[in-house]
Amino acid sequence: MHRMNHDSPFAALGNTRDTAEVEAQVAAIVGSFAPGHDLTRVGGAFDLLDRAFDGRLSGYQKLKTLYHNRTHTNEVVLCAARMLHGLHLAGHGLDGDHIDAALIGALMHDVGYLMSDEEASGTGAQFTASHVMRGVEFTRRHLADLPADLLETTTKVIMLTDHRKRPDWVTFDNLQQQRAAYATATADLIGQMANREYLERVLLLYFEFVEARMGGFADIHDLLEKTTAFYRLTKGRLDQDLNGMSACLALDFAEQQGTERNFYQESIDRNLDYLDRVVRTEREHRFERLKRGGVVEKVLELGGSD
Repeated sequence: MHRMNHDSPFAALGNTRDTAEVEAQVAAIVGSFAPGHDLTRVGGAFDLLDRAFDGRLSGYQKLKTLYHNRTHTNEVVLCAARMLHGLHLAGHGLDGDHIDAALIGALMHDVGYLMSDEEASGTGAQFTASHVMRGVEFTRRHLADLPADLLETTTKVIMLTDHRKRPDWVTFDNLQQQRAAYATATADLIGQMANREYLERVLLLYFEFVEARMGGFADIHDLLEKTTAFYRLTKGRLDQDLNGMSACLALDFAEQQGTERNFYQESIDRNLDYLDRVVRTEREHRFERLKRGGVVEKVLELGGSD
């Protein structure tokens, strides 16, 4: 256990920009509650994703989407590992195959944004509506050596990250399979919104939505103004559709860091508090409040200031 005094909850979540660090953290977390578990298959999925996202996988281009990038995937798989630990501590632990399915599914859940060499235009964001099933197809093709039952569970984990649909669109064979999928779907929502740069990255999400021809907002400021309402919908999905499973995260932090606090929820709350201040600011001055990660500079290059 690593006891830390975190003035900022963001610091407790780790550095998700560094994939090697994330993989090491995932291994340490799993090792804390399943010490004999072999993570070779998960390591293979990390390696596959490295090659795919970097443009080193034959037949595929480098990942181009602005918001759904490697950092986002790292957020999800790390949060998923903490979810699995929390479930274990709550008496709902998963066996080895379902641990692997949850983590591999987390790694592959957005791989459908990748473009093949034949897909000449766009960034991959044009596949927003279909990316989940594209990810299922990618996983079936490139992880075909996994045991059949594990591969099937992994595809169901990926499918449940289609948050436009109710969870009952996926049929589960058993409770372990369902818990694996619910854990990763929960991590997908919570991991991204707890990121210290989430508000800046929402600006990048705007460009993905434009490319995907998704309506519902007038401009980049309108999307920012509707983010709090989006969170309310997300909270409903987390608490109702996904059975409030995110509460397990506090159990992980209690054992790993010596304090029973849900640093993800605390980080989300800080982001929402700051968002309230941002949207109360005159539009022409809002970007001055969003300075992290060089995102605003990228947005201005893309012409998103209006």
